[in-house]
Amino acid sequence: MKNNLYPTNERSYLSSKKHKGIAVCPECHLVFQNGKWAKTKLPDKEYYYHMCPACKRIKDGYFGGILNIKTNLLETKKEEIMNLIKNKESQAQVSNPLRRVGKIEEINKDEMVVYTTFEHLATSIGKALKSAYKGNLEIQYRENEKSARIYWTK
Repeated sequence: MKNNLYPTNERSYLSSKKHKGIAVCPECHLVFQNGKWAKTKLPDKEYYYHMCPACKRIKDGYFGGILNIKTNLLETKKEEIMNLIKNKESQAQVSNPLRRVGKIEEINKDEMVVYTTFEHLATSIGKALKSAYKGNLEIQYRENEKSARIYWTK
């Protein structure tokens, strides 16, 4: 699985074509209708399967945001930090269910990396970590692309 932050064609994950009819993601079961993906019950009408942009990014390993967390707090407050990450993801999904944590890698006892489908979620988690635990936050946006690399250290 590739782990590229900046896909060659970022826009390939946001379809510009209109879906004909109703689409359901075979992975996460989001439903595409009326021009957007939403968490809703499966439609009673006829639908077809089409992978949503978030699942496609996760499958391809192309993430919109990468958050590096480096702190000795992971030894004592890892569960709190994981809950903060999950809460920010849940909040983000209220307005856009495509904003997800794609994966979390534990590098060692003091470092982890959080990969998100879009840059907004990684940035939001980084800001929440700084607010809750202080420390240093660095946000780097890639020029002309919708992607970010965030570093939070304490």
